[in-house]
Amino acid sequence: MNPNARAKSLYGARGAVVSGHHLATLAASDILRQGGSLIDAVIASSAVLTVALPHTSSMGGCAMLLYFDAATGRTHALNGSGKAPLAADRAMFERMPQRGSRSWLTPALVRFWARAYGRFGALPWPGLFEPAIALARQGLACPEELARNLARADDSLLSQPGFREAFLPRGDRLSAGDMLVQSRVADVLSEIADKGEDGFYKGWVADSLLAFSASTEGLLSAEDLEGASADWVSPLAMAAGDVGVQVMPPNSSGWIMLEQLRRNWGGGLEVRATQDKASAMADAILAAIDVIAHKDRDPQEVMEAYAAGHAGECALPVKHRFSAEPGDTTGFVAMDAQGNAVSMLQSIFQPFGSGCVDPGTGIIFNNRMYDFSLSEDSPNRLRPGQRPVHTLNPYLVMRREKLVMAGVSPGGVSQTTTGFQVIDHAMRSGMSLGAVVSEPRWSLGRDGTVLLEEGIDGRVAQRLRERGLTVVENSAHEFYFGSVKAVRALEGGRMLEAAADPRRQAHAIVW
Repeated sequence: MNPNARAKSLYGARGAVVSGHHLATLAASDILRQGGSLIDAVIASSAVLTVALPHTSSMGGCAMLLYFDAATGRTHALNGSGKAPLAADRAMFERMPQRGSRSWLTPALVRFWARAYGRFGALPWPGLFEPAIALARQGLACPEELARNLARADDSLLSQPGFREAFLPRGDRLSAGDMLVQSRVADVLSEIADKGEDGFYKGWVADSLLAFSASTEGLLSAEDLEGASADWVSPLAMAAGDVGVQVMPPNSSGWIMLEQLRRNWGGGLEVRATQDKASAMADAILAAIDVIAHKDRDPQEVMEAYAAGHAGECALPVKHRFSAEPGDTTGFVAMDAQGNAVSMLQSIFQPFGSGCVDPGTGIIFNNRMYDFSLSEDSPNRLRPGQRPVHTLNPYLVMRREKLVMAGVSPGGVSQTTTGFQVIDHAMRSGMSLGAVVSEPRWSLGRDGTVLLEEGIDGRVAQRLRERGLTVVENSAHEFYFGSVKAVRALEGGRMLEAAADPRRQAHAIVW
């Protein structure tokens, strides 16, 4: 690959925004220029993403965010992940469903918008939805990412209720550039703009979702919708020298990224910088394999371990379980001239989630129930009203107690391996952020195969194979390497830098 073909950093002094779609980035930057808060920008961008990238995100899904408030120096974490329906019971399943109406968690994204706005919103609520409503009603060009995922859709998706009507409206799969109109989604967004969260969890929208669930033998109830929650929690953090990293607490898998950083930075960033690069990368991959094997660790144990400062010393489950197919999440990061920052991810889990699209609302449901375990002794076992272990991993990075970077990436549990590599490069090198997100990466397949992108030293593969691992070199897998959206405050805080990873659709604006 021509090194000049990498992502380029953008610079500015007033604001920096990066998201998974150019129209979402534009909507967020417009909100900020109108005097809106970063949370206003999050909501506007998030709503657009549900319209522009419906295979990754929907009002039938969930979200998580970290918000750094420069005025107080405090980071706020908002968990808007869904819960298992109250009717869910392990006895119903021989194995967790990957598609269909019984793979839904209760949608929490709209509750997430409302809770975020209630604490940090500034502009009038209805105006935040105007860009998304206009795009849904008037139509937008089908993005390459949506078309690519549609081309891969098999019968497990095509056979789901409402899927063909939504994504094959003329009988053929949408192609990149085709007009995509979502008038029912526009109606739902208009109802939310007018009535707030009640416009989704009550009234005709809720009635439609519940009727669809009943007609497809789903488990969603009115009580589930009423009990949907988004909760303010404390972030999880670790430090190495003068660098600190903050993530969402469990049920998020963010601790897996922190544990990778802890194991690799244990001797200090300066020591790691002197290591042979191939050896350091091989060691990092081995550490990630070990940590991810224990991703179903008990959430309370994780919290207690980090509070005590010895996360790696706790007893771990022996069950070795890699993630299923990686998710196709989308997200948003931003900083402003005041030093505030936000990192947000939203998802319906795997591409197109459950595949079920309610014809009355146009909403596609998530398939996050698939993340639960049916094992009686698993901390992640299916229980009514509970949240499963979750792959969403937004992160913030501090240096000398000042915010320096915010980042996100899609990719299922490989969000943690991508995040580790990006943070490691950014904190230890003098590279631009564009160069950091373009660096060749490694990842792990669902069966434990190590995937290495083109450009990684061949000695890494050799050392891993000597340890008995299966390695694929020069991999160009479509999902496992993610797509980083990152913003950074440069030394002194007077200038902002942003980069959008070209591995998937992403767009940055800085001014």
